[in-house]
Amino acid sequence: MFDKSMGRLCIYAGQCPVHKGLVALKQPLFLVKNIYCNNGPRWWNKCKVYVRFEAGDEINDQMVPADDLSVQ
Repeated sequence: MFDKSMGRLCIYAGQCPVHKGLVALKQPLFLVKNIYCNNGPRWWNKCKVYVRFEAGDEINDQMVPADDLSVQ
């Protein structure tokens, strides 16, 4: 079944340090983008960075979308 939200980029991608590649992840950036950034609201809401943007909280350059991701 086709998910209508697939292919929708996170509304904060232009500001997001993870999406812009400013966070040095151990995981390939394209995989992180495919999981969190490009999959619509269901996955955006699982992203800690997105949730902080939504709350109006400050974002630092070491934040990652989920606990199972790590920085170099």
